[in-house]
Amino acid sequence: MQNEETKQWLQEPVRLMRNKLLPKVPGPVKKQIEGEIERLEDIFLDYRSPRFAIVGRRGAGKSTFINAVFQEPAAKTGSVKAQTGRGVWHSFHKDNGVSGAMDILDTRGIGEGSRPEEAADEADSLEETKRSLREKSPDVFLFLVKAKEVDARIQEDIDQLQELRAYVEDVHQYVPPVIGIVTQVDELDPVYDTEPPYEAEKRTNIDHAASHLEDKLKDQMEGVIQVFPVCAYLAFKNGEIVYDRRWNMEETLHYLLDHLPGSTWLQWAKITQAAEIQRSIARSIGKSASLINGGFGAQPIPIADMPVITGVQISMITSIAYISGRDLNRKSILEFLGALGINIGAAYAFRQAARSLSKVVFPGAGHVISGTIASAATWSLCKAAIAYFIDRQTAEEAKKVFEKTRQEEEPPQH
Repeated sequence: MQNEETKQWLQEPVRLMRNKLLPKVPGPVKKQIEGEIERLEDIFLDYRSPRFAIVGRRGAGKSTFINAVFQEPAAKTGSVKAQTGRGVWHSFHKDNGVSGAMDILDTRGIGEGSRPEEAADEADSLEETKRSLREKSPDVFLFLVKAKEVDARIQEDIDQLQELRAYVEDVHQYVPPVIGIVTQVDELDPVYDTEPPYEAEKRTNIDHAASHLEDKLKDQMEGVIQVFPVCAYLAFKNGEIVYDRRWNMEETLHYLLDHLPGSTWLQWAKITQAAEIQRSIARSIGKSASLINGGFGAQPIPIADMPVITGVQISMITSIAYISGRDLNRKSILEFLGALGINIGAAYAFRQAARSLSKVVFPGAGHVISGTIASAATWSLCKAAIAYFIDRQTAEEAKKVFEKTRQEEEPPQH
């Protein structure tokens, strides 16, 4: 499926909701569902790549952390000299039907003892970082500190981080939150315990390092949300993972989701390929879609507007397929809808899909549809789409999820 077609499927129903249906809804209901429409507008209409500024001294493992997020050798790593030169925004793309991307500012290491291998425009790493931050603001600062160095020259690092945040506030009128990352926890004692999950003694030392950094950061600045200890080590050969020692990475990535703007969710889920992140975003989209359709369904809206209402469901299904990373094409969408008994045929268009879906989800609907039925049907479609696209269940299994949810689960409530 082409990117423009996907955008149409994601965005057209939201625009029609705002411009065509919302004005017809009475005041109390309108106020109730308008917030959910704004939420979907943020996710579908304004979606973009998430932006992280990764800050830390030489050897903290910034490039290794980036590679662990991407699960590919996206950033060079240097074990002897400082590797990253001029601080620049890197845009990493994965192309699974529709490109997903993430923007990362991988800065020169704070406190480095030599010139980096890559070209650098400024002698001072802090000034180079500001040069890149002038270009655009990060959503979050990730402050990386090596586990064995959480108490070594840490005050200077914190002072420099504060200076960078103040610079972003001055230039962009936004103060990004800070999440601390304690890296290379596999190097803590006992040295023989290198493979996760770690034993009790090592876990105690890991917890101590994380707590120490968190106390230091929160004592010095506001906006520090959390500190996570991680091992991000991956080894690659010919672009493939040949050794994986990651620990606590998925939990860290999922936590980051809660502190990213909704406009970045689709790309974040696609690029990380973390199933729990995908499920969490899909459920959030499904909840909003269910509440919106429940509100619309309870109103005396003419049947001619039904394609707009059910278009919300098409938009929801498309978004879940998109974030799953599966090849998003007409065949996969048709297979999913066909499993639910929706016979659309080969000539697939947005409004045809919406009308066909309305006949299955709302059989025999008249001019007024029960809000409860509309909400329950949408939530059932969400659960079935998660089963099919994210959990990789078969079309028949997804159909069972659809029927079971419709019969047994209450739809989301405000």
